Amino acid sequence: MLHLLPIRLILLVFSVLVGLSVLLAGYAGWVGGGDTLRDATGLIRWSSTMASALVITCFMGWRWIPAVQLFIFPYLGGKWSGTVRFEGQNGPDQRDVSLEIKHTLFGLKLLLDSDESTSWTLVVHADRNPDFDRYRLYYVYLNERKEGCPGAGERYRGIAVLRVVWVTKPELQGDYFTDTHRRGTLHLKRNVVTSWWKIWR
Repeated sequence: MLHLLPIRLILLVFSVLVGLSVLLAGYAGWVGGGDTLRDATGLIRWSSTMASALVITCFMGWRWIPAVQLFIFPYLGGKWSGTVRFEGQNGPDQRDVSLEIKHTLFGLKLLLDSDESTSWTLVVHADRNPDFDRYRLYYVYLNERKEGCPGAGERYRGIAVLRVVWVTKPELQGDYFTDTHRRGTLHLKRNVVTSWWKIWR
């Protein structure tokens, strides 16, 4: 997720804020009094405060303001449900699935559950096409068959390419492929958004 942040803009804003804080500190008489150690301590304190405030403001802006999310990447945290469609032994088949997503600016974690298996994240890469505001997830996962089901304990890896459809009720749609030569499609809708105060999710 950090690779999608407008780093140049953030650094520019940070530089301007630090410059303004130094000027304000000088006008207020907090620095420039002739005591070098006191001035350096004051500047470090101001700069670190401004840097922390900027990081917190950027995170909260992305987490809580939809327009900022669309500028970086939509917030996907919460509980989702939908279907996995695939070609079974007796023709087309499908399974109901639930998905939980933990999403911060530092990364994404997905946990996909069905009656027969559980899949969890190995690697997720978020991608945004800035020209057309298109969003995708490239999701590498490990799937494990549940106890009591055929092939219990069997594990295999897979990759899913998911398109984020940002509507009133966001959707994830895409294809998946596994190293056991299985393939299919995923269709999910978000049912519950992670509570606004759970900033770690």
